Amino acid sequence: MDNHDSVRAKVAQIFIDAFGERAALFKGGVPARDANDALGVALAEQLEPLVADEVAFHLIDWETDAAFLVAFMMFPERFTSAELQAAVEMFLVHVPAHVQAAARLAGYEVPNILGGGDVADGERPAPLSEAG
Repeated sequence: MDNHDSVRAKVAQIFIDAFGERAALFKGGVPARDANDALGVALAEQLEPLVADEVAFHLIDWETDAAFLVAFMMFPERFTSAELQAAVEMFLVHVPAHVQAAARLAGYEVPNILGGGDVADGERPAPLSEAG
């Protein structure tokens, strides 16, 4: 089992311990569809229904990444440094594009309001998976 699999297993176990059978909602696929539909219906009160459904998809599709953040915040001692590096890599590869797409579909601009984070191509560090 590599660090990616290990962190996924730990997050799953934390959610099973905390939420029992409802933990399956964080595995994606069909279980997440109910949440996607409910969010899409709520957003359709202000957005076109197809756009609302797409925004909902972009917010629901990274549920396992969100589960990692919650599990880590609750039990940071359960994760190794290597697992945290793997989880951050998975998060950064998957989540930002979904959040940016959801914001833009909902009519928001996505400027870099926090400052920092912008680097020239020649200064860009290697991704975590290539860094060590």
